[in-house]
Amino acid sequence: MRGLFKLELAATFTLALVFGVIAGILSIILWLSDYTGVQGITLVLALSIFMILIQWYFSPALIKMFMRLREIGPTEYPWIHEMVEELAEKARIPKPKLYIVNNPTPNAFAFGRTQRSAGIGIHTGLLDVLDRKEIEAVLAHEIGHIKHRDMIVMTIASILPLLLYYLFIIFAPRRRDERGVPIWVFFGAMFARFLGTLLVMWLSRVREYFADEFSAYITRKPDNLINALAKISYGIRTRGARVSDESSMMRAFYISDPESNENLGAISRASSMSASELERAMERERGMGFLEIFMTHPLTTKRIINLKKIKKELES
Repeated sequence: MRGLFKLELAATFTLALVFGVIAGILSIILWLSDYTGVQGITLVLALSIFMILIQWYFSPALIKMFMRLREIGPTEYPWIHEMVEELAEKARIPKPKLYIVNNPTPNAFAFGRTQRSAGIGIHTGLLDVLDRKEIEAVLAHEIGHIKHRDMIVMTIASILPLLLYYLFIIFAPRRRDERGVPIWVFFGAMFARFLGTLLVMWLSRVREYFADEFSAYITRKPDNLINALAKISYGIRTRGARVSDESSMMRAFYISDPESNENLGAISRASSMSASELERAMERERGMGFLEIFMTHPLTTKRIINLKKIKKELES
């Protein structure tokens, strides 16, 4: 359990660091601003908070509607209910509701307003591709997101690009006789928004590492998640398995980015990759390198390397 304690500290520190930086930037702007500037930033902050509250409150209902979630009854998939109940008990959180998504791509995601109202969506493709130990590892990953309140964190963080955009518009220096917004201010604001988007994607990748580590520590079997990630990311997709528009909108919520795996696919539950096949697949993915900064998830090869380190730690 020492690993879980260290993980909790790391997750808390990362969250405090990100929002501490944001608060620091806003504090400096307030300190340097005149009365008009303060009025402007107050308006932006008020609108941002309002948008966050709207997004936080309505997002679960929208996810259920767009993803066509169907709640799993207590007598349906009893082994999944039992599995999630045990994981939730270990994590010391309420058991989340479980939903089935009729989608052949192997994936899963967590959503909700709070730990108590959280749910986990499970693609039918995940049940077709993974064995039960691998499914448990994936569900433990999603429990990790709920434990760390990542749904709330990412909802709040998602407003950052828009906030930076309007802050640049308001505080960019310009001549007194200028009317409207100069073109350079507009492009500068767009660049600020782009940087904010990169920061949100970085935060999303960090939270994925934390959820991976949570799964490894709570199940004590990092190999199961390694195998699951390998099948999901490096397998051969079943015929007709295509990333839907709904899945694309949910990129940050999934255990694996559905868009980055668009050209990969599902392998059968009975099959598994040999060590040499896995290494070759990881080597091919390393070529993506710099592109990772535009992704909501870390490269699978990095996640597997991190999980192997935890495996050594647990074995020592």
